[in-house]
Amino acid sequence: MEPDTGVAYRPPPSGSTRRRFLKLALGVGGVVAVGALASRLIFPGERPDMTDTSDGRSDLDAFNDNVVSGGPGKDGIPSIDSPKFISRAEADDFLRPEDIVFGIHVNGEVRAYPQRILVWHEIVNDSFEGRQIAITYCPLTGSQIALEGGPGNKSALTFGTTGKLVNSNLLMYDRQTDSDWPQILATAINGAKRGERLSEVPLVWTTWDKWRTRHPNTRVLGTDTGFIRNYSSDPYGSYSPGPGGYYATPGLWFPVMSSSDLLSAKKVVFGTGVGDERLAIPLEEFRSVGVDNITLGEVPLSLFYESQLDTIRVFRRRVEAETLTFVQRQGRIVDEETESVWSPEGVAIEGPFQGSALEQVNAFNVMWFAWYAFYPDTLVYQSGG
Repeated sequence: MEPDTGVAYRPPPSGSTRRRFLKLALGVGGVVAVGALASRLIFPGERPDMTDTSDGRSDLDAFNDNVVSGGPGKDGIPSIDSPKFISRAEADDFLRPEDIVFGIHVNGEVRAYPQRILVWHEIVNDSFEGRQIAITYCPLTGSQIALEGGPGNKSALTFGTTGKLVNSNLLMYDRQTDSDWPQILATAINGAKRGERLSEVPLVWTTWDKWRTRHPNTRVLGTDTGFIRNYSSDPYGSYSPGPGGYYATPGLWFPVMSSSDLLSAKKVVFGTGVGDERLAIPLEEFRSVGVDNITLGEVPLSLFYESQLDTIRVFRRRVEAETLTFVQRQGRIVDEETESVWSPEGVAIEGPFQGSALEQVNAFNVMWFAWYAFYPDTLVYQSGG
């Protein structure tokens, strides 16, 4: 079996520059080559300490201390609580092929939520055969996350907008306990739910053309939301034909707790993690990689790029107690141990493992500055070759 291509690095000594750290990492054998490709997980800089241990304050207190007003008051940006869906054909009348949608596939239901609607509401409280799932989007941080009701979904929570921000990110509140939840953190920072974490459900950021091609029977959130908004425009700028306005400029509108210049502030990364470890995967660079195997926090993972939707999927790569190593061969994903062929969704479609499915670890689009602000101890994926 070939070795993993990913090596998780720890922070550099205090005062070290990023250049010195990268040189040190390479000097101690930080890159493990597999064929022509090598990759590494690097630490972007000094690890800020957000926990003041002198008085026992926690990171949650630090987040609370850094809540700022975003302008609108509570529910000033209204969530959609009774979403109405239309057919693909009806959606073709108001969506352009290049328009951004957020797609989900749960319990056999396939739905798409247009970014041009979510930018005005930020939260859709939806249900899937009894599962209460909030579709959330923060335009300031470019992050789309589907969040499920409570730990283990034991309590179905619905959400609204507080009108406030943490690290420029949407601060939600749940209507059941009035606890506050930063979207990216997915953890309550105050109230009765303080310290509890929501479950994440995979939600794909893609274009309407890509989604309708993959899922021709999709239902689509329609413009009959109960509110009067100009759903043909985006108050922050535009994503098509290319990023413009706020999305393209380097400046931020609101303060953040930590920052790193390893990547440009609004570069799109996929944020993911297992346990206490977090990883940022730059989308643009990973497109040419396609498939890679890493270890994060001692957990073997595989990264699959799916060109049909322009997305990255992350999976635990253990099946029946066996750790698999995935490669691309003639455009197909194959594990080296059994030569089984796998789909980008992590399902074996040919070979000894046919019918088996990999366990998916959620990953979502987010601007680099926001991911780092919440997770300054994140690692960053870098490819080589």
